[in-house]
Amino acid sequence: MGRNVKGGSTGPGGEAAGNAGDIIKTLASTEGDASRLLEMYYWTREPGIVALIHAYLDMPERAQRQLGGFLRKSRPQSIAASTDDQGRLVLSRIDGKPQARPARRNGGG
Repeated sequence: MGRNVKGGSTGPGGEAAGNAGDIIKTLASTEGDASRLLEMYYWTREPGIVALIHAYLDMPERAQRQLGGFLRKSRPQSIAASTDDQGRLVLSRIDGKPQARPARRNGGG
C-alpha cells in the first residue's frame, strides 16, 4: 500500500490529534519562505484537493513515480483523460508528439 505520514495520529472523524496551535507555531517559526506556507494553505482550500492527495498517497510507490513522471513531463493543458472498455483511466498527451502505445496484456477473456 501507499506510505503513511509518520506521527500523523488522528482522532475520530480524521481530525489531527494534539494541539493545532503548537503545529501552527512550529510551521510559522521554521526558517524558509512564508509565502510557500501561505500557498500550501490556499491549495488546501481547493475543493477535493485533500481527497486527491490522500488517494495519491494511497497508491503504490511505483504508480506514484509513473504518474508523477508523466505529469512533470507534460503541460497540464496537453493531457487528455479517458477510460477504456475495462474502466481503466487512460492519460495521454495531445500535443501532437508521437505516443508510446500502452502494453497489451495477454490473458483470458
